[in-house]
Order: sequence, then C-alpha cells, then structure tokens
Amino acid sequence: MQFSDKKTNLWIDKNKLEIVKKSFPDVKVEEYENAVFIHVKKDKLIDFLKFLKEAEELQFKMFIDFTCVDYPFHTPRFLGVYFLFSPEFKQRVGVKCWAENNSLPSLTGLWKGAKWAEREAWDMFGVKFEGHENLVRMFMWESYPYHPLRKDFPLEGIADTYLPSLNLRPDEIPAHNYSPYHTYVPSMEDLEETEKKRIQKKAQIVLNWGPLHPGTHGTIWFLFDMEGEVIKDCDIILGQLHRGVEKIAETRTYTQFIPYTDRMDYISALCSQVAFVNAVEKLLGITPPPRAKYIRTMMCELQRINSHLLWLGTYALDLGALTIFLYAFREREKIMDIIEGIAGIRLNSSYIRIGGVAQDLPEGALDVIRHFIKDFPKRLEEYETILTKNRVWLRRNVNVGIINEEQVYQYGLTGVVARSAGVPYDIRMIQPTDAYGEVDFDVPLGKVGDCYDRYLLRIEEMKQSIRIVAQCVDKIEKLKDKKFIASENPYVIPTLEEVYNSIESMVKDFNLRIYGEQAPEGEIYLSGENPRGELGFYIVSKGEGHPYRLRIRSGAFYNLQIFPELIKGRTVADAVVLLGSLDPVVGETDR
Repeated sequence: MQFSDKKTNLWIDKNKLEIVKKSFPDVKVEEYENAVFIHVKKDKLIDFLKFLKEAEELQFKMFIDFTCVDYPFHTPRFLGVYFLFSPEFKQRVGVKCWAENNSLPSLTGLWKGAKWAEREAWDMFGVKFEGHENLVRMFMWESYPYHPLRKDFPLEGIADTYLPSLNLRPDEIPAHNYSPYHTYVPSMEDLEETEKKRIQKKAQIVLNWGPLHPGTHGTIWFLFDMEGEVIKDCDIILGQLHRGVEKIAETRTYTQFIPYTDRMDYISALCSQVAFVNAVEKLLGITPPPRAKYIRTMMCELQRINSHLLWLGTYALDLGALTIFLYAFREREKIMDIIEGIAGIRLNSSYIRIGGVAQDLPEGALDVIRHFIKDFPKRLEEYETILTKNRVWLRRNVNVGIINEEQVYQYGLTGVVARSAGVPYDIRMIQPTDAYGEVDFDVPLGKVGDCYDRYLLRIEEMKQSIRIVAQCVDKIEKLKDKKFIASENPYVIPTLEEVYNSIESMVKDFNLRIYGEQAPEGEIYLSGENPRGELGFYIVSKGEGHPYRLRIRSGAFYNLQIFPELIKGRTVADAVVLLGSLDPVVGETDR
C-alpha cells in the first residue's frame, strides 16, 4: 500500500479540540509545537477516554502508550500521561491526569494494552490502578520494596545488603576500600513468589520456558500452564536484562545519551539513534542539512535489512532450516562491513549526532552500497525459493498466531505485527522524518495476520528498503552541499576539524560536553519506525542540559504483550514460531 499524503504534524487539530471542549468544558489543553495534551480530572478520566475512543468525529481507538512523571514537590505527586492514535484521521493526542491519592483508574476495560503499561507504572513509580485484574510488578521481583523511577531513588540503587565476603581476602584483610554493602539480589524464594503471582496453576503442569533458552531470543521467562501438549494459560516475566536507561537519561546530556539507545535494540542500533535524535532536534529546533538526512535514511534502511536478515536466519533456524541461517548471515555480514566502514564500528556505532551525523561518508562507501543493493535481490530470491512454498514451512507458519485489526488497536501493536493484520501503520509514511518524505516506497500489508504473513512482509520490506537506499545513494551523489552536520547551531557539538582550528569551537565543545544542551522548557513525543515497530521518545524538559523525564515507548514491549492471548490452545512448538514472528529484542523490552 502506498500513502498519497505524508504528514509532518500528527497531532489533534483545532476542530477536534473544539468537539472535545463542547462535551467536556472543564478540560484544559496544553499545546506544544510537537505535542498536544488534554488535562482531565481523575473522576472524569474513564468517561473522557471512552469519548475520545468512540466518538465518530474523533476515533482515537488505538492505544499507543502510558507512563508517569514524578513531581516530588507537587500534590498529587504523580502525573499519568496517555498517548492515543486515531487510525481514521491519522492524528495523535496526549491525555494527562494527576494520580490523586497515588492511584488512577485502570484502563484495561478500554484497552488491553494498558495492562502491562499500568504494571510498569506500579513497578517503577508505585502508582496503583483501581480495577486492574492483577497489579503485580512488571520488571522487578515481587518482594522488591522500592520504585526505581521515583526522583528520590538513587541512580546506583540502594545498597542495603551487607555482603562483606565480596570485599575480603581469605585471611580477612580488606582487599580494597569498596563498601561491604550492596544492592539486594533476589533469592530463589523471591523468584518463586514472583512466579506464583503471575500465574495460578489450573491445568496439569506449569512449564518454565526460558529465561535462558535459545528459542526465547533473549532472556525472557515464559510460564505455560499445560494440559498434555496444549497450553491452557500463559504469562511472561520480563526484567531479566535491566538497562535502566530511562533513569540514566535524567543524569546525562542529550548527546551523552545517544550510546544508550544503541544498547536497547542492539540489532537495529542506528534506527534507535535516529528516532531519539529526531525527537531531541524537534525539541531544540534544529534542522539537519540535506546530506545528513539522506545519510541517516540510507543507514536506517541498511540497518532494517540487517535486522530482518538476522530475524530470518534465526527464525528459520528455530524451525529447523539451517541453510537459510547461513545464507542470511552471509548477506548480513556484508551490511555489517558497510556500517563498520562508515561508522567505525559494527554494532553499537553511535554514528548519529544531534544536528546530523558524526562524520561524512568515506570515499568509496556509495560504490560499495551500490554493489550490495544490486546483488542482494538475487539473494532474496534464493531465500524465497527455499522457503515460501516449502511444505514444512507452510505447515509451521500458516494460520498460526492470527492477529486482527481490533487487536492491533487494543494492544497498541505496531510495525510488521500490525501491518500483517492489514493495518497501514508505518511512522515513515504517517509522520516522516529525515528524507522519508522525499523518497518513494510502498508499505506492504498482510491479509490474514498470521506468522506466514509476517514472514512475507519482512521479505517485501527488505525489497522496499533496497528501493529507498538506491534513491538515497542517487541523491547523495548529486548533492553539491557536502555539509553533514548543522554545527553552527548553538546546541550542536562542533566537528573535530572545527575544534582543531577554532578556539571558539573548542570552548563550545567543552561547554556542551560538560553542561549539556540547555534545552528550552517543553515537552515532545516523537517516534520512528524501528524494525520492531514504533519506537517513541517522550521528553519532558525543564530547561536543563538533560531531560527531566525521558520515556521510551518500545514497540517490542507492546507487541510481546499479545503473546499470551495468541498461544492459548496451541502447543509449545507453536510458541517457538509465534514468538519468533513477533521478533522481540529484550534490550528494548526491558529498557
């Protein structure tokens, strides 16, 4: 499917705001250049959100995200922030509500996707949700006494456990001057309690799958309540791979935070960098030069192919197709070499910069990329010849894990998972950044919404990425302006060449690195089309050199949430297929 209009402003318009005010005259509207929020009181929250969802003129029926912001000196202390999307009108709206008495009404009756988001808010902030069916922790173990994203929780954690054995030699002489107190590590009893809180055994046996299992694609702990080989109930325990990046962001400048985005979805690090940097640039009012925009877009699409190749190889391996794994990694290695030649490192490159990219393309880079995109379509044909009509492949994938349109809106599913259900939700088209508004490509859609559709879509997306990369290469070659970063902007760190040749640039570089980008007060939500879905960044700025609050909306987190519903009534063998088709990355789900 191809969109005819590519919007740059995705927020609710004034006409719809007037409709809202007529029905709810007490609400207050808070408008920013890249975000619009409607404040509503707690006792009206459910009625208001139901109106936004069901009103014919609005239809904000897709749940995108929910989080909290901690204001320790305000009463109430915690502010709930909701993001919704209208598929009909391609608009987004934010809703804010103060958590009076440290609680909010649960939205699980309106959107199933709110279940995990509310558990996360309880886990990280201690906000309770009235009417939630099972308000247990999302990432931490059940007996953990603290709430890490509160402002009064220290970055390094709370060292409340005395463990002198870690600091003493056998002769009991201190080996160093480290404190004998450490943060508490959960015991087996803690983990057993956590497991029992997640699932109540009703069938014959509770089977643990993961967290250390090759089929789980990372440290994810699945609980299956089984009768024979059939899964009757399921829950998922996340939190095995803590990153803590939202907390870390509060103590880092915007530029310093870029390497942390690499380590969330480490399979598509460049896409994560670009999504974050685009949000910061909108907040700071920075426009990158055209060359940087095309380089970013080209690199993101190479990274998308890279990510889909890793998915295809490991997915096929899970189903017993070893040959495809070897073939896919052969081509992936070529892309890794291209990324390394341009960015200087293969995986966590930190190549993207606020205002552009770290350095220009090296000589010969475009020639190598041209050669790759000329050769790669033949390799894709090889994959399809082996898999697409293979009887075993069809039996394992067709009609497994079927997702429909209503589930996309209920759970906030995005990326290939949403598009397999026929929902044309692609941020590159809906709200293009960088050069996406200047290139032509199609958004493939599924018809059934099963694992086989998700396979077909990722194959087609790789073909569309080749198309985008080819256009970017042509444009970069024709651009006369060789500028790759907007270093004249007061918020942008100067290049090495500028620092070496100008005392003013050296002073600017020092100030930005030490004190950070003194961003104006304001808020923004902006997202990018990560290979795993919508990766969004909600930034609250208080005019400091670092974010007051940075929320990361993970596409993998929300896509994974539908797994327990889809796996009921199926076997463990289907669980391997279904999870692989959802393609989560734990560094992003756990953040």
